[in-house]
Amino acid sequence: MLATPLAAQQDPRPRTFMLMNLGPGTIVALELSPAGQARFGPSLIGRVELPPGNALHVTPPNGSSCLNDLRIRWLDGRAEERAREDLCQAQRVLRLTSPSP
Repeated sequence: MLATPLAAQQDPRPRTFMLMNLGPGTIVALELSPAGQARFGPSLIGRVELPPGNALHVTPPNGSSCLNDLRIRWLDGRAEERAREDLCQAQRVLRLTSPSP
């Protein structure tokens, strides 16, 4: 039996993940920035709105790093930021609830 090199076992590219909206508010944007750089790009969900109780598969853009800061925007104008999310983890699920008013 041949051993697989460690580099081949670890895929250093962000993977598609599931975004679950577990709160009462509607998510209107999910923006990504390389960790610590505050360079958020366009929404990863486009013009899609994610109502409460729904989920969506999200694919990070090509060339993204594993560690990213995320900014979630809600329909009521509030935003939440999450620092240093590792998007290279297998079977990643991001569960969100609306921030308190």
